Amino acid sequence: MQSMLFEREDWKLFRNMETLPQKAGVPKSKLSMLVCKELVDNALDLGGDCEIGYEGDFFYVKDQGSGLDPELFSISRPLRSSKYLRLPTRGALGNGLRVVAGAVEASGGELYLSTRGETYKIHWQKDGRALPESLGPYHEEGTKISFTLGKMPINSRLARLAKDYAQGETYRGKTSPYWYTSENFFELFQSFSGSVRELIALFDGCTGRKAGIIAVNYTKTPAAALSFSETEGLLGELRDQVKNVNPERLGRIGQLVDWDGYCKSSAVFKVRTMKGNQEAEIPFVLEVYAAISDTPHLTVLLNKSPVTGEVNIYHRKNELNLFGCGLRLAVKAKPAAVLINIMTPYIPIVTDGKEPDLSVIAAEIRDGIKKAISRAQNSLPTPGIKTKSQKEVVADCLEKAIAKASGNGEYRFSLRQLYYAVRPYVIRETGKEPDYNYFCRDLIGSYEAEHGDIPLMYRDERGTLYHPHCGQDIPIGTIAVENYQKPAWTFNKVLYIEKEGFFNVLKEKKIPEKYDLALLTSKGYASRAVKDLLDALGENSEEEITFFCIHDADAYGTIIYDTLQNETGARPGRKVKIINLGLDPEEAIAMGLEVETVQKSSRKKGVASYIDSRWERWLQNYRVELNAMSTPQFLAWLEGKIQLHDKGKVIPPARIMQESLDQSLQDKLGQKIAAELLKQHHYEDQVAEAVRQVKECSGDSQTRLAETVPAELVKEPAHQWKDVVEAVSEEMIENCRFRGLANLD
Repeated sequence: MQSMLFEREDWKLFRNMETLPQKAGVPKSKLSMLVCKELVDNALDLGGDCEIGYEGDFFYVKDQGSGLDPELFSISRPLRSSKYLRLPTRGALGNGLRVVAGAVEASGGELYLSTRGETYKIHWQKDGRALPESLGPYHEEGTKISFTLGKMPINSRLARLAKDYAQGETYRGKTSPYWYTSENFFELFQSFSGSVRELIALFDGCTGRKAGIIAVNYTKTPAAALSFSETEGLLGELRDQVKNVNPERLGRIGQLVDWDGYCKSSAVFKVRTMKGNQEAEIPFVLEVYAAISDTPHLTVLLNKSPVTGEVNIYHRKNELNLFGCGLRLAVKAKPAAVLINIMTPYIPIVTDGKEPDLSVIAAEIRDGIKKAISRAQNSLPTPGIKTKSQKEVVADCLEKAIAKASGNGEYRFSLRQLYYAVRPYVIRETGKEPDYNYFCRDLIGSYEAEHGDIPLMYRDERGTLYHPHCGQDIPIGTIAVENYQKPAWTFNKVLYIEKEGFFNVLKEKKIPEKYDLALLTSKGYASRAVKDLLDALGENSEEEITFFCIHDADAYGTIIYDTLQNETGARPGRKVKIINLGLDPEEAIAMGLEVETVQKSSRKKGVASYIDSRWERWLQNYRVELNAMSTPQFLAWLEGKIQLHDKGKVIPPARIMQESLDQSLQDKLGQKIAAELLKQHHYEDQVAEAVRQVKECSGDSQTRLAETVPAELVKEPAHQWKDVVEAVSEEMIENCRFRGLANLD
């Protein structure tokens, strides 16, 4: 009897919950964690930051990137991805969105995509294509993806870890030819749709003319048309042109305050070629963090994002044992919590779920763990011996660091420059690298609270002010605040918003104009510059301003308001009164908004002093976002709150309005009279005749422009070519006057 044969396309494995786990590389129980992490990884790689949270049963990720094509959620599309280029980014295979789409479709969930001004609901067809259904306009920048997984609960733990560790330094370069074996390089060419030259130009040190020289034998040749031997030859030529990337350029998280032991190392491991002659030389940076703990715990990050594979840890007989993801290590050390981060453009992957084979750097991991735990142990206080705190070290060295950063008081300098001037002193005295956020917020903040602002230092822009009626978005930083001039009699209210994302909907509905209301944000806690701006606005005694604040109903949100208004160790309280409009927990519950359960922590979450004890306990476990309101609901809620404190529109004193009327009449009538006089005296004809005469008597100056401009710019490098042309024009007019063109006087 003849056997029956069945054929199934590979993409169909993504849309079935029984087969999706083998493509995702994780068991069904971890699928929701992987889906959330994939979306956060993509957002962080594209924009460097993102917002995540829950809206009812939906989990969402928002970024400020350039947008996303709905077609990328087609399960059956060819596997097209920039991830084929090896870079130290979070993604590795490029199949993340297919896993997301497959999980939503297979679980009977829903997925909504808001991007490039439009919101879509994604429907999947029988052939695996994504069919976007337009639901209306989207008024925010970037992209928002929200989804449910049917009856499957959503676990965002890995996504939150990826967001928490999205800090430190990032690789800014291109891929390197040393990061590919002969086989990998050939497959890269096979998957590229452009020309040989276009692909060569994507490599480190091979842009512009150099790419053309390397690809000279393949002018306009499609990259996929080359043979294995041809791509191997090109790989050799590329390596002859450039050096391998120094591992230190790959980036890092850096020292973290909550970890007592920290060890960073870097090296290169090799990947053998099986068919060709070129083996890969893969650089990596290894960061190991440790804290002495009776309960060993391990988290492994690859390019700052948690790996999906299991690496287990336990302590027995004075040894810390690790196994999983290719590791089988025994380290003589005390029990400890350990965090490992590996920055590398490539690591061998053993499943579609990107489970790494860490055996290639096992020796370095063993050494790093041993050193980090030893340093954690040494950082514990020794009875009877007092070591200097970071605060004490900073106080001792700050004058020297300021002198270094400012060139002995000659130049302005940024807070980050001061951090790098202080950093060596702290490391030498304490053995720890100072955490940048702790340095800015606590160390420098408390110093300035006691001694006043540090002269010549400025803080980078980290906030935005929107002026009603003017339509201006003004970036807010130290220098911007120093130079800021409030437009007179334009607004009498300022609304501080935790999230800038609300700006667009408020602008569209003309809320700032309706209430003469300026919008202000610094994307979370108010920056020092934002607080200085509030004080500056409040100092104008003639124009009274009312200040409002809105925030999420969570512990973090209450602290945002509290630190905006009240005195802290780093900063005195505001000179102005901030009115807290909410959202507060009790009203969120009364409004029936969706409540989220927050991730539990061993530490108690800080809550503002105005919250009573009942809601303080509630905020340890729950939260409600402003985004839980629909747009109409949010606008109605906000307007209702503003109207409780609204003192009306801006109406200046009678003398100001009279002066404005007089100036308006003068401007309008002046323009009409000037236009009439110019017309009567044939102004345009006179100007044209004057230009002709000047050019006629100074033709030499015109012909020498090509020589004059470069020569003058050598003398005055700070000038622009237009400055030289203006000077030549002025000289031509003066010379012609000297020669007697009286009609020009």
